[in-house]
Amino acid sequence: MADTFTIACGDMPPASSSTTQAEVPTQTTESSSDSQQPPIAPETETLPFTPSLSTSILLPLIPTTSSALALTHVQRVWDSIRPNSAIYNLLLSDIVLVAAVSHPTGRILAHLTLKPIHLNSKRILHGAVSGTLCDWAGGMAIAASIAGDELKVGEGEKDRKMTTGVSTDMHLSYCSTAREGDTLEVEAWVSRRGRKLGFTGFEIRKRVDGWESGKKGEVVVVGSHTKYLPFGQKPREEKE
Repeated sequence: MADTFTIACGDMPPASSSTTQAEVPTQTTESSSDSQQPPIAPETETLPFTPSLSTSILLPLIPTTSSALALTHVQRVWDSIRPNSAIYNLLLSDIVLVAAVSHPTGRILAHLTLKPIHLNSKRILHGAVSGTLCDWAGGMAIAASIAGDELKVGEGEKDRKMTTGVSTDMHLSYCSTAREGDTLEVEAWVSRRGRKLGFTGFEIRKRVDGWESGKKGEVVVVGSHTKYLPFGQKPREEKE
């Protein structure tokens, strides 16, 4: 699809690319004498800039920039999912949602302190736990995105707002590792959401001092997650 795009780790532009410079053609003037004045130095003009989806991801998501409405909705969705998932209860019972926004795209930020159950035989973060975090975070980002929708009251609409679909694919890249006692910072965002598919990206980092002001630690895992959204939803009411 021509208008479909995704945000993959490493594809995001640097913060310095947030303005576009347009060159003004060099102008020269002539005098009545044989000598010619030196050309006027080229001028630059800062063009109006509207943050794109990709650059918006660079803006820190911290408690002070969180949306109370989005965070409350995401927490409600998580509370409704957790009792029905043995694997989530086993691995993510202590995960804490700390921030969420719905605009310009759904995004969430959560923290998880690693315990022995999260480690592999080498006593480092297990890859399956990273996959579980990717699955969970993508769904919560979808929930944050849906929190900003203007939904009509009707059969299936409340149900649609509380569901996050099922996975169609996940891609993870393991960049580093983490050990028992480390606190992970899990961030996920919606790259694009249609009526049937939702595309998300996510990043796991080590939490560091100063995270409340946007300071980011070492990246441990990056990835993407696609979800089929209609699964589990009741059919919409048909108008007579």
